[in-house]
Amino acid sequence: MGLDGVYTQIQLENIPYLRGLESSFGLQSIPGTWIESIQITKGTGNVVNGYESMAGLVNLEMKKPSEMEKFYFNAYQNRFGRSEMNMNAGTKINQKWSTGILGHASSMFGNIDHNMDGFRDIPMGDNVALMNRWSFQGKKMEAQFGFNVYQDRKTGGQTTFYRDNPNGYGVVMNSRHADVYAKTGFFSKKPMRSIGVVYNLKYQAMNGAFGIRDFQGEEKRVYVNAIYDDIIATSDHKVKLGASFVGLQIRQRVQNLDQRRTEIVPGIFGEYTYTGSRLITVLGARYDQHFTYGGQFSPRIHAKYALTQRADLRITAGKGWRVPNYMIDNISLLANSKTWIAPSEIKPEISWNAGISLVKDFTVLEKNGNISLDFYHTLFQNQLIVDRDAALDAIVFQNLANSSYSNSFQLEMSYSPTKNFELRFAYKHLDVKALYDGVMRQQVMIPKNRGFVNLAYRTRNKRWEFDATCTIYGSGRLPVILQASGLEQHDEQSSVYPMVNSQITHIYKKWNFYLGGENLANFRQLNPIIDAQNPFGSSFDANRVWGPIMGWNVYAGLRYAMKG
Repeated sequence: MGLDGVYTQIQLENIPYLRGLESSFGLQSIPGTWIESIQITKGTGNVVNGYESMAGLVNLEMKKPSEMEKFYFNAYQNRFGRSEMNMNAGTKINQKWSTGILGHASSMFGNIDHNMDGFRDIPMGDNVALMNRWSFQGKKMEAQFGFNVYQDRKTGGQTTFYRDNPNGYGVVMNSRHADVYAKTGFFSKKPMRSIGVVYNLKYQAMNGAFGIRDFQGEEKRVYVNAIYDDIIATSDHKVKLGASFVGLQIRQRVQNLDQRRTEIVPGIFGEYTYTGSRLITVLGARYDQHFTYGGQFSPRIHAKYALTQRADLRITAGKGWRVPNYMIDNISLLANSKTWIAPSEIKPEISWNAGISLVKDFTVLEKNGNISLDFYHTLFQNQLIVDRDAALDAIVFQNLANSSYSNSFQLEMSYSPTKNFELRFAYKHLDVKALYDGVMRQQVMIPKNRGFVNLAYRTRNKRWEFDATCTIYGSGRLPVILQASGLEQHDEQSSVYPMVNSQITHIYKKWNFYLGGENLANFRQLNPIIDAQNPFGSSFDANRVWGPIMGWNVYAGLRYAMKG
């Protein structure tokens, strides 16, 4: 429902992840077979997790070495030419030590051009990833450490363009990643008192090109977070105190724009949690001293009150901030002939977020369900906006003070009419506006409305699983194309369209066999590229893609799991 984005902090087991040069890839850079669970927090996250949570927080919990399968294998193939294999293996060495290996390899070899405009509908390429994890569980101390590496290569553009035969307009992206992490915890003799320290070192390199426009990026990052946990008198009063450190060197270059930045950001934080019979309150604050942009104080509050045994009221409010990386955040906007115009100084983006949520359980015909309503408002004290309306031949980046906001309303309901059948419905409205040329306008490419329906059924013998999902995307504002000689005027709103996905899974002993389909309504945005016949011309623009270009897709695969 649209939570992923640069203003949502994404963590890998409470370690900041998918930031900097990785931010444009989102959750797709983590293989789904590695993930054990996902925790989602709307609004600002807790201060313990850092300062970059502005609209939400997503924490990915990976499969634990002591709990994962002894051996797991997954193979996938779709009709467009995407092949994928995943293998995981976990081993308990003894009562204290365990280790796990998670591997992924995928490739896209189909040269697909359904609309016959001469451009690939989806990039070709390959991806290889490997993670190794170790875990130690002692009486007074526990530790986890490991490494994660991957290489991702993509080739897009015209169907005649290949890496070894660069004929025509090509899009090439190469990504290399390596990081190591460690998490240590020490337990006191006093109950509920502990000290935990998290370490992370990361290296990321990216280079590529969009036609004759090239991009180069390199990032080195160190992160340390130390947390002291204790209680005051009873477990109803918990405190967390800590300090963090972020060190970063990042360079991004797009043709004549070259941004080099070094960040040194020490921080301190404190958090108090009160747990009563009906009220849970978390009060927190942190102070971070950025050696370039100065100090930032970030207060936050989260509260949950039990209105009844089956209804909860939740509120959250707080401040978040980040230093934008406008080149990688908008790298897809290189797929045109427009010049980038950036301000002389990039300022931190700062926002205040407040939200309220009502969650209620209910019973209909003796069957249980759940309904939730939430509203969140984000006001930007400063935001680096991307103005795609300002000029025919330019994309303008500018710092905007107190002139942009977003309102988000979501209604969600789940209900199980039978034991093995679950229904889920959701609706989301997004009002995201900023000041463009003196007028508050909806930001481009963001549908105001979207709806979601999911049906899931499992047979009584648990041998068959059926799942179907339909997401309706509402219309969104498109960039204004100014009238120019030989260039026709295009509509300013995208169309409403559905995305229908479904999957059938058969479970036989240790084997799972699945068959699925995507975009089963076969909706396609026709002619998404402007002036595709002249990709090096002044009118070429491949940045008005608002819907699926590919038609219906069918895939099949199998899984094998041997429990430990």
